[in-house]
Amino acid sequence: MSRVFISEATGAVVYVFTDDHCPPHVHARHRGNDWVARIGFSYLGDAVTLLSIAPLKNIPQLRVLNHLLGEIEARLPDCRKAWWEIRQTTCLTNQWVRVLNGGIVELLPGREVGARQIAKTDYDPGNEVVRLILRDGTTREVRLRS
Repeated sequence: MSRVFISEATGAVVYVFTDDHCPPHVHARHRGNDWVARIGFSYLGDAVTLLSIAPLKNIPQLRVLNHLLGEIEARLPDCRKAWWEIRQTTCLTNQWVRVLNGGIVELLPGREVGARQIAKTDYDPGNEVVRLILRDGTTREVRLRS
């Protein structure tokens, strides 16, 4: 387990487990109020998503969750770095993408006309760059938070 940070707004500890599974996510645990939330993120965009919260009887108020999500979004580089250092994956291998004008990469739900499949990825946390090696032999670099 690797602690990423402590949420100033909620007091929850945000961390990544060493044996976690895809998709990339962090856990936020509030010991005093006895709840744990899983928040997902991507290496292709800045959106964060509440994946789950337990136990249901201790769900925090919506404003608390919104503060937590905002902090995780603001600290996304730290979350990505912790996930990468522990898991060494962006969880994008075998995913389908479309490369748009300007080099923008759009993640697709499945294979589509004109889509390309990711064969391998690499992540540079210091520069916040994801390198995609596509199955057609081309590569793309995605610079996060430019």
